[in-house]
Amino acid sequence: MRGAAVAFAMLAVGSALEAQTLRGRVLDSESGEPVMLAYVGLMAEEGEMVVAALATTEGVFELEAPRRGSYFLYISRTGYETLVDGLFEIGRDGSMDVQVGLRPKPVELDPLVVETDVDKSPLEVAGFYDRALMGRGTFLIREDIERTAVDKITDAFRNIPRLTIDESRPLTGSMAVMQYPAVRIMRNGRECSPTFYLDRHVIALGGDTPVRPDDFVTPAEIEAIEIYTRPSEIPVEFDELTNCGVVLMWTRVR
Repeated sequence: MRGAAVAFAMLAVGSALEAQTLRGRVLDSESGEPVMLAYVGLMAEEGEMVVAALATTEGVFELEAPRRGSYFLYISRTGYETLVDGLFEIGRDGSMDVQVGLRPKPVELDPLVVETDVDKSPLEVAGFYDRALMGRGTFLIREDIERTAVDKITDAFRNIPRLTIDESRPLTGSMAVMQYPAVRIMRNGRECSPTFYLDRHVIALGGDTPVRPDDFVTPAEIEAIEIYTRPSEIPVEFDELTNCGVVLMWTRVR
């Protein structure tokens, strides 16, 4: 929803701003506290998301435009109103720093309804337990994650049927840093990566591009995981965007 939150920038938002890199921090507009793991992206005028990333646990993000052009800043997080702001004119050089305030969603209660979801846990509200009772897919709760994933969330995916961990971990960047392991699924005789969701938001499309969950979260940040490797298992409300399975990760509520 455009205008659902207020964006504050060191340079005026909405004017002809030119920068190659957009950096910033996402804050709760009421408390001023960082909004952890918000989904942040640059969206072209026609609606295409050209680049996206997750903010850190401190609300910090950095986006580099793949080409020159005009882009909207898109930010979404469970419990907050979605922000679409801009336009930003992305040029060849330079950077821009912004500070964004996301407005918490008001809790709407029907006065005629006696039973509410107030006493339900976030996983109950998300439908995690209902899907687990259906017996499709693989479900990991906090205790499973704490037992199997000490320092990498990828370790929680080991020993899951039809799923493998790519340990090749190629080097990347000017400092030749070793990448995290990737999660892969065998589908139609070839390996591919599933679509990853974090709190209902797509964070990685998957397909031929390796997906490394540790690029996005740590084990301490995850409350539960759902893994669907077969098309027949996937819940209707979650899209298998690259025909290679779906993984849902749910963050802990602090």
